[in-house]
Amino acid sequence: MSRFKIFEEKLRERKAKAKVAVVNAVIESAVDAAIEAAEKGFAYPLFIGEKSKVEELIGEHKGKFEYEIIDSKSEAESGKKAVELVKEGKADVILKGSITTSNFMKPILNKETGIVKSGSLVSHISVFSMDTYHKFLIVSDVAINITPTLEEKIKIIKNAVELALNLDIKIPKVAILAAAETVNLKMPSSIDAAILSKMGDRGEFGDAMVEGPMALDLAVSKEACEEKNFHSPVGADADIVIAPDIDAGNVLYKTLTKLAKADLAAVLSGTKAPVVLTSRGDTAEIKYWSLLLALMSYKK
Repeated sequence: MSRFKIFEEKLRERKAKAKVAVVNAVIESAVDAAIEAAEKGFAYPLFIGEKSKVEELIGEHKGKFEYEIIDSKSEAESGKKAVELVKEGKADVILKGSITTSNFMKPILNKETGIVKSGSLVSHISVFSMDTYHKFLIVSDVAINITPTLEEKIKIIKNAVELALNLDIKIPKVAILAAAETVNLKMPSSIDAAILSKMGDRGEFGDAMVEGPMALDLAVSKEACEEKNFHSPVGADADIVIAPDIDAGNVLYKTLTKLAKADLAAVLSGTKAPVVLTSRGDTAEIKYWSLLLALMSYKK
């Protein structure tokens, strides 16, 4: 049984039900994910897309759950409509359907009409579940911020910590990744990590424990900590790992999904409404768990 089943339990406890705008809902995997969430009582889907195609995909499920179809003739129009619905208070969560990432993100990030929180940074957060680790592993950022500055890393950490708290992780343990656990003046990521760690000591990230620089093995492996005589509450027990840049983050993401066969859920944070950003090639299961992750972050 998937560890992500805990999301269903927690959403039932919270009695949460959100209006989910499915952007260009003409792809089976996204529609199926929304249908499953709706039939379990977690979502009220707003399917945005060409009406005839949406109805065809709903098929035999018609009449089994409540939903709306908002006719739209193009993916760009669908993306804009979803953002408008959020701003009007008519949608609580956005789920990416059959739309390119650029068309999907453009209306979200628009400085005048978008839905980025004031003073926030939009970051991508992945949650992994795998047999080789004893709990969820939250990874950020692997898809949005290319070479984040120190100031941007602060916001990336805050976004990830907020998500961890929404998952009922009371004191999130954050590992700031670098190639080694020592500060190297020729390695900027290690300098940033040390500064972020000190900020954590001073309470800049609330109750979260922040440690860095740390190599990945120290963040997740008790044996590595013992071999390297590394002592930290975050060692071998990290809830969150923060990648130094998008290259490192993306390699870690694909290693976990393709080689470790980890289960995955992923969302965007820093927006006024939770946003599910998945690949069009992702399965309905990945999109379903990602949608539930977004719903875990939804505040009534």
